[in-house]
Amino acid sequence: MVSYNVIYTVIGFIVKAKTFPAAKREHSYGIIISARNESAVIGNLLDSIAAQRYDMSKIKVFVVADNCNDDTADVCRSKGAIVYERHDPSKARKGYALEFLFENIARDYGIESLEGYLFFDADNLLHPEFLSEINKAFDTGVDVAVGYRSTKNFSTNFISAAYGIHFCRSSMNYHRPRCRLGLPTHIAGTGYVMKSEILKDGWHFDSLTEDAQFTLSGLSKGIHIEFCESAEFFDEQPYRFKVMVRQRLRWAKGRLFCFFRYAAGLIKGIFIKPKAPGGNRFACYDMFCYALPKGLISVVISAVSTIAAAIATGINTSADSLYETAIGLLTALASAYAGFMVIGLLTAIREHKHIICPLPKLVLYVILFPIFDLMDLPVSIASLFMRVKWKPIKHDQAIKIDELVSQEQTTTQKR
Repeated sequence: MVSYNVIYTVIGFIVKAKTFPAAKREHSYGIIISARNESAVIGNLLDSIAAQRYDMSKIKVFVVADNCNDDTADVCRSKGAIVYERHDPSKARKGYALEFLFENIARDYGIESLEGYLFFDADNLLHPEFLSEINKAFDTGVDVAVGYRSTKNFSTNFISAAYGIHFCRSSMNYHRPRCRLGLPTHIAGTGYVMKSEILKDGWHFDSLTEDAQFTLSGLSKGIHIEFCESAEFFDEQPYRFKVMVRQRLRWAKGRLFCFFRYAAGLIKGIFIKPKAPGGNRFACYDMFCYALPKGLISVVISAVSTIAAAIATGINTSADSLYETAIGLLTALASAYAGFMVIGLLTAIREHKHIICPLPKLVLYVILFPIFDLMDLPVSIASLFMRVKWKPIKHDQAIKIDELVSQEQTTTQKR
């Protein structure tokens, strides 16, 4: 079902980024930011927006200060953002905050008064050319365009580096090959723009993973999501183990919900082409396989095959049998570890221009990277039985965009 991803990896590793023609004009955008107690970092994001090489008279920045008990709202207003404060602890989740924000935009400005909306988190930073580059993709008429997600704290430790490799791998293994093959991709987190007409009835995606929910819902309806590699933005990744586990549990639980909610629509799209202009049967199949909870399915298959083998051999529990089973499991684990490490190495080689990290540390992080992927199995199983709530991740690495751009250029030159 998923072996075609090998072809994706080959394409993503060898082909160049898709380039978009110069835009005929600079479009008007609303920049959407959801923030909860982000006064430590959101000012730097707003500064990176103000420093864009773009006609800023066409830009409006909207912030929802969601259940804040710090001065996030004041910081944003002091930098010219339009701020709406929300206080509803019973619905303390990003999806609900976005729903609230768009209700206010619709009332005060009209959603379609702007041509598109760009989505960011408070910890993001925009490359000075971000708006100009993503405007090129938007100008071609696509429904949604996703920028390139880099990591601003890659070298902090193994955990932040693993996230960084993970997102660079998404660009190499999914976004770039899909883009070059004319297929829609997925959105992950932030750094994307969408047509205002898609939002004319507001935002109605409030699951634990609202990005996955929008992707699967949109793809099943024929919405085309393009990848604009030249539009780079930076994201702060978790660097504490407890925070990583909590976030991964939320991802697993949210994606499981989204898969079961939208699987039927995707399956229908495989056999009946969506009527929307961007409808594509293979895209529905591709996204079905992408969203498939492969970790859980692997566990079920392994458990069933083990039980079946035990029954077939008369439940042979001799020492030799147990030894052979243990060796088989260790061999499978070692093979998986080696496979993930190869993918991590290919990613580091292909995406090195977007990785800000000294080479010796990067080599170590590539060797350790498979631990990040192997966590999917226990996390997926745990998510079935645990009650998972959306909790904000504290961001405290107040890095400025000038520092990142200069570090990125210096690291690339050294390599």
